[in-house]
Amino acid sequence: MPVELFRDFVRVAAVPSVTVARYRNLVEPALVELWEAHGFGLAANGFLRVVDPARYSSLIGEFLPRPDMVPVLATALGDVVVFFDDRYRVLQFRYARATGGVGSSLDMIGLFAAQESWLNRFMGYAPYAEAAERYGALNSPADFDEIYAPLLPLPAGGPEGVEHLARVRIFEHIALTAHLAGPIPFAG
Repeated sequence: MPVELFRDFVRVAAVPSVTVARYRNLVEPALVELWEAHGFGLAANGFLRVVDPARYSSLIGEFLPRPDMVPVLATALGDVVVFFDDRYRVLQFRYARATGGVGSSLDMIGLFAAQESWLNRFMGYAPYAEAAERYGALNSPADFDEIYAPLLPLPAGGPEGVEHLARVRIFEHIALTAHLAGPIPFAG
């Protein structure tokens, strides 16, 4: 059955066949189906991004708590959702912590991503909603690697609040946060 996820999905790029082949047995089949049918892209008004795990692993892999985590989604606030141990887990780089996860089904994530209350509860969406209203949503292909983040990361004492957010590149922000705050603790 074809996967129908993320009602407002904006395609950014096709997924290379080498990526599909490399990750096919490491991620949920629904994710491979999404890659093949829709590619990499943006959803939830630009808050969620279906990302290239090979690219993310090469750019931020050293900051993942475990080398066998596969980055599959990112948020416009600099967090990364990884597929690990047959579940999707949120690495909240902005707070230097991992959450309990968002389940084991991409279909459910896609279904719930349309609900702001779910995004807020499980992915800390509220600051993005406010930033998108104030500064503009990051929902075009040109925004794919851009996020809203405080210039001084929160774990290093940066202030919270939308007035302190700036538009930055996700990779540099994760690297800066990890260097200032240390590795994300992860017990499994």
